[in-house]
Amino acid sequence: MRTLVFIPAWNEEASIAEVIGDVRTYLPEADILVVDDGSVDATAARAREAGALVASLPFNQGLGAALQTGYLYALRNAYDACAHLDADGQHPAEEVVRLLAEVTADRADLVIGSRYHSGAVAESGDYRASFSRRIGISVFRFFLTLATRQRFTDTTSGMRAANRRVMDLFSRHYSPDFAEIESLQLAVRQGLRVEELPVRMLERAGGTSFLTPVRSAFFIFKGLVVLLVGQFRPREAEAKQ
Repeated sequence: MRTLVFIPAWNEEASIAEVIGDVRTYLPEADILVVDDGSVDATAARAREAGALVASLPFNQGLGAALQTGYLYALRNAYDACAHLDADGQHPAEEVVRLLAEVTADRADLVIGSRYHSGAVAESGDYRASFSRRIGISVFRFFLTLATRQRFTDTTSGMRAANRRVMDLFSRHYSPDFAEIESLQLAVRQGLRVEELPVRMLERAGGTSFLTPVRSAFFIFKGLVVLLVGQFRPREAEAKQ
């Protein structure tokens, strides 16, 4: 099966080459695409030097736009499966292999890597969420589970794998602001098989998070509005492949 691993990146010159190298080690047959979301540093240059394909957006458009670009590229270039992970070094490619295995075995359409799943075991040096982020994740976990009637533990995880049904849906509909949360709600409402697998996540290898306590509070508020609006969005038929 043809597989694409795409990596949304914004000013991640310090870590992008190492992330690409990790993917090459564990997924040597996969093509790698870095979606450069208007970086003002050398992210695109470092990615090309590491041997990845690069799609550069003309200016910073947000994570949702970068992810949608990856899904659209995968769909238009006839990949059978795709996966994405963050460019900051938090997501080990070894774990992405497990997510893709679920998709290629046709046990799920969309697989989420969850650091909060009951089977996840943290080790020394693994990711530790801040207090404000833990609050946000708990709130989204409750309301998304309520909205979809399916239990989710890591609604904001950026480590995912998907098949062509998901590529088709997300290439047409993907939120620019709350991509991770709204995409799960959308996928479940469209009848796709969505599951979580326990994974390890590491501390950032480079860059800094844009979330501050104030931004986190605003993020939670807007995210709840997005979930509410999503409940009234009509279902639609899949586009013909």
